[in-house]
Amino acid sequence: MADRTVCVATLGLKPGARLAQAVRRADGGLLLAAGTELDIDNLRQMIQRGIECVHVLQQETRSAEQIAHDVAAVEARVARLFRGASSEARDELAAAVTDYRRRAAA
Repeated sequence: MADRTVCVATLGLKPGARLAQAVRRADGGLLLAAGTELDIDNLRQMIQRGIECVHVLQQETRSAEQIAHDVAAVEARVARLFRGASSEARDELAAAVTDYRRRAAA
């Protein structure tokens, strides 16, 4: 099965999770590289530095049909949120939110 990237609260991580994206210090310097398998020391370090969430790789367990259903549900929720009168700026925001939520659901 394929992996997918999910954002997880640092306090909810367990040793053995693998980073999907690099974790950087407040000054932009590299703290942990993408692909790093987290251990208890890495987790403690991130918590001490105030890092609230990170992107990790997680095994995809959903079927293609379930993924399509989840993406459609996300699109429907965003459309409901942005219903009513519109403007160019609002449409751009709705498109950005939809794209972000679609990638998170897929």
